[in-house]
Amino acid sequence: MSKLTWFAPGHPAQIVIGFVIWSIWFIAMYGGLSVACQLAPPEVEKGAFTWLNGGLIAFTLLVFALLLFLAWRSGRYCASKHKESDDAVGFERFVGYVSTVLYLIAAVATLAGGLPVLVLSPCS
Repeated sequence: MSKLTWFAPGHPAQIVIGFVIWSIWFIAMYGGLSVACQLAPPEVEKGAFTWLNGGLIAFTLLVFALLLFLAWRSGRYCASKHKESDDAVGFERFVGYVSTVLYLIAAVATLAGGLPVLVLSPCS
């Protein structure tokens, strides 16, 4: 048995991993923004087009892509389990479906939380 079985698509940990990733992103995003504004605030005249906002949107898109990949992986796992047997739904397949939806919700929440970076000045 592998040490990383919790990362398997049918493991119950998949139900919470998406929102754990989202919460780490949220804390890093807004905590990092606050620290950067205290230590090295960008020029206010530049508006939203600063190095800080560029880094924050890149970080947001990276986390968004990670969550979409994990949703795709869970969805693909569910499709393969569905092809294996049509008899019973099974717990692993249920976990796969639920985690797919939750990964997608976390991805949308990440994108929605990162969109203000495109229009707002970071330290005003």
